[in-house]
Amino acid sequence: MKSLQILLSLMMVVLLISCASGISKKGKGILQNNASTVLTDAFSNEEYFVLNDAVEAMGNSEDVSFVPLLTDALHDPDYIVRMQAARSLGNLGLRDTTAIISLKLVLNFDSEFAARKAAAVALYRLGEKELAMKFIKEALNDESGMIRSSMITETTFAKSDEFIPLYIERLKDEVGLVRDDAISALSFLDARSAVPQIMETIQDSFLLIRINAIATISDLGDSTQIREAMNITKAEIDKIEAGEMDNIFSFDENQFMAYKILYEGTLLLELDDATSTDYLWDITINPNTNLSALSTIILAQWGEEYAIELIEDFITHEDVNFRVNAVSILGRIDKEWVWRYLLMDRQDKDVEVRKVVAYALRFYNEKEVKEALVTMLEDPDPYVQIEASLSLNELGCKDGYHVLQAIMNNNEDWYIKVKAAEALYSIINS
Repeated sequence: MKSLQILLSLMMVVLLISCASGISKKGKGILQNNASTVLTDAFSNEEYFVLNDAVEAMGNSEDVSFVPLLTDALHDPDYIVRMQAARSLGNLGLRDTTAIISLKLVLNFDSEFAARKAAAVALYRLGEKELAMKFIKEALNDESGMIRSSMITETTFAKSDEFIPLYIERLKDEVGLVRDDAISALSFLDARSAVPQIMETIQDSFLLIRINAIATISDLGDSTQIREAMNITKAEIDKIEAGEMDNIFSFDENQFMAYKILYEGTLLLELDDATSTDYLWDITINPNTNLSALSTIILAQWGEEYAIELIEDFITHEDVNFRVNAVSILGRIDKEWVWRYLLMDRQDKDVEVRKVVAYALRFYNEKEVKEALVTMLEDPDPYVQIEASLSLNELGCKDGYHVLQAIMNNNEDWYIKVKAAEALYSIINS
């Protein structure tokens, strides 16, 4: 046993010095066979959530040998499994005759709308566009706001610009949830041509929709459009602070705080305009809420040294939700100093924090980051190990595959085994 420990230690030292950048063709074949076996075995699991996750993993695997199993899953008693099976068939993209016939049966006869909408989008992705579009357009005009909302979300799986005009139509939907989903769908498709229409929603009756619209315009718009959106937003903030809230539905103070933070943050980061940062500083120097972390990180991203120094207070906060939120926000920032703070939480006592750290580190291609991720392969929690493996893979290192194999072979939790198999497919396919 002692000699084995020495060998493992030596192996970790080698990994720290350099990372494996590739796997042989033969090695990939062995790994794929192992991962395929786990997902196939999970297909027979009695727990529906294990089966559903296996069906999802099959769809993400790029392995078309799963098509027959996924076609069988279209007839599963659980509609959630049927829905996921349709999505996975759409992901794999193989125009299998039996699968297409089964999807059409689901589309026409399934008792659950969730399964039918997924079948429609899968058929669209597999080339049956006329049939699919007929169903999709009818659903987007259904009298139920929930159905319209659900259909918008489902169509994003197709990642098709053909849906952009349909999303634009829904920006004027009578139901707020539908309008919000339409904005998110346009953002997802990077629909820059839709910015003028999205601009109309920044005076929506729901503050959360305004927030989504501003964030989307900041991502998709040019400086002139962003400036126009900020001018409108400033006028709206002034009205609300003056007590003019007739056009605001169900006013919420926290949402209004986020609204103002987003306004000043957008001016600062998108327009290089530091004339209005008072509110950001007011929230930053009172670190009692998750919004404090957001405002502080905005100022830090701008380059304020004091704000950067405050980051440590947030990522070491006694409240685990606070730490998770701070690390999640940090992980989206493309600044050289960010990864150094993320590394401070890689051994956090809470697994949720470590998982977020392991995920966020994949965006920083630094030697110290790779070394930290290698050590996280030995984390006591398998979910952290899986995230660390995927992050190393994103950074060009295949070292995590042996950990994923160990999880598949030795862990008794089928949910975890499926996640490891899915991650292993990601490494094989990259």
